[in-house]
Amino acid sequence: MLFQNEGEEFAIRARKDAVVLVLSGEPFNEPIVQQGPFVMNTQDEIQQAVRDFNLGRYGSFGRE
Repeated sequence: MLFQNEGEEFAIRARKDAVVLVLSGEPFNEPIVQQGPFVMNTQDEIQQAVRDFNLGRYGSFGRE
């Protein structure tokens, strides 16, 4: 969800125990491109991030 600092509210109901993470901050005022888990400013940066990930430059995430 994205709120515009205008006093919006939201409610959460769950049938089981849940953990909710709420983050806030100042707007970036920059372009945003998202693909899968990657969020960058340009499509070129996304493509580089995917290459870096596939080359193992982000470390190991449980895959061998």
